[in-house]
Amino acid sequence: MASRVATTDEVRTAERHEDAEIDPAFHRAILKIALELKKPNAPSYDEIVQRTIRSMRLDPTAFRRYLGENGARNMSLLLATARSFGS
Repeated sequence: MASRVATTDEVRTAERHEDAEIDPAFHRAILKIALELKKPNAPSYDEIVQRTIRSMRLDPTAFRRYLGENGARNMSLLLATARSFGS
């Protein structure tokens, strides 16, 4: 039986390929969400995300997948920072 093992270079190439497919607008959207969360009397996170998707004309499925999976690695830190400065 033959087995296949991914080398480190193959893994790095795959990670770079995934990052290259991410819409650059998603990064701007995350910043916009964080800035909105800092505002006094900001609506809920979900409402802000929905408004951002609508106003920036993002693909809602792809953007929510990006937020929930590996693309937005620092989103929780960003949200915590925005909330701490907004209070």
